[in-house]
Amino acid sequence: MEKLVDEPARGRILREAYPFVMPLLGVGVLGMGLGWPLVGWAGLFSALGVGLFFRNPVRRPLRDPRVALCPADGRVVEISELEELEGRPGPFKKVSVFMSVLNVHVNRAPVTGRVVEISHRPGRFDAAYRNETSHRNERNLVRIAMEGGREVICVQVAGILARRIVCWTAQGHLLLQGAPFGLIRFGSRVDTYLPEGFEPEVRVGQRVWGGETILGYFLEPEPDRGGKESLVPTQA
Repeated sequence: MEKLVDEPARGRILREAYPFVMPLLGVGVLGMGLGWPLVGWAGLFSALGVGLFFRNPVRRPLRDPRVALCPADGRVVEISELEELEGRPGPFKKVSVFMSVLNVHVNRAPVTGRVVEISHRPGRFDAAYRNETSHRNERNLVRIAMEGGREVICVQVAGILARRIVCWTAQGHLLLQGAPFGLIRFGSRVDTYLPEGFEPEVRVGQRVWGGETILGYFLEPEPDRGGKESLVPTQA
């Protein structure tokens, strides 16, 4: 049975932090050792701040095919409807979450399913809280096919301080609801595009937590798969 991608063994601080934290720690230790306390404390506090940005708290997501979970920590900045997404036919319900530099920046799968598309597009690095940045900024699209045929699309959008979008999953992987699939460095947003028949539970301005807050509900059950084997193996 193919193994689902769940919580990776990454620790409470992501390994992506090391190239940033280690030099700052070095500056802190060197400053203290040379008798330059201001330099030393600046280095140590900077290392602590960067380490907190890359924190990866344990989440215990609800796993229910009737709901979609929030893919990121932050605040809801947009809820809208659109007929298509870059040539992909809709309609879609779009829910956008903005992550400030103080938020956890791990992105999590809103539903359980197979990754059927990953598409990266270069772009600008405008302030991510603006709605128009969904189409102008650098972004990475992850399309997830659920067991009954529904598809949910997550788009990682870079922000004014973000200079790299990290995606840990790949086409063909199976993701469990709430499982981490990526990271955006230093301020950004995640746009979630949900199919017809989805009703958001969140509101604009609401604070949300990735993998825990219910984004909304699918009003109709997924189509019957006609006795086919389940996409998701039985959990112990």
